[in-house]
Amino acid sequence: MDPPLGFRGNPVDHEKSQRWSAQGFSTRRYTVPDLLRLDAAALVLVGREVVTIPDAALANPTPCAGWTVLDLVRHMNSEHERVSALARGALSADAAGDQDPRDDFALIAARWVATLEQAGPQIAVPKVGREVPTHEVTAVHFVDMLVHRWDLARALGRPYAAPDELTRVALPIARRITGPGSGLNGPGGVYRPPLPEDPALDPVDNLAALLGRDPRWRTAS
Repeated sequence: MDPPLGFRGNPVDHEKSQRWSAQGFSTRRYTVPDLLRLDAAALVLVGREVVTIPDAALANPTPCAGWTVLDLVRHMNSEHERVSALARGALSADAAGDQDPRDDFALIAARWVATLEQAGPQIAVPKVGREVPTHEVTAVHFVDMLVHRWDLARALGRPYAAPDELTRVALPIARRITGPGSGLNGPGGVYRPPLPEDPALDPVDNLAALLGRDPRWRTAS
């Protein structure tokens, strides 16, 4: 799942706020512009998968338990739009209705990038109920998008090799954000508990494992 971003002004959930604070990871070795370039690159990769999803594959299951391909694309659009709504000062995100989410993914992703580019040092996280450093939100989202592209590739039965320059940065971030004490995985978190890395697997498969996916998951033939 994507990082839980959204509206300013939600009541503070102190338990969830403590969970986020306990994750104890640092991305200070990267500037926000560095992380934003990485995040934008990951979004381009996801967008290539989204725009080529055939109609017949929209109902395919994904490694995200209980979600179809269509559910996953709608989820990404919805989370990105909630952040854009925050930046615009809108009371709610634009309703997509019955519109095909594949058609708007690129535009919605561009609004997400523009929102983070214009953000201050903090951005509101609704499931936490307070603001979180923008560099942390961007780092988590970057990892999340690489894994969502993996989700789509597996659901569509496509090969997937993430660029080395992205996985080299993403793997250490994923290890930190899912390590002991993190509030992002396990009960009440946004990810399932991490699975062990396997040096025999491709780096992006290990990235998926760290976010709780079965790295050997395959769609039924």
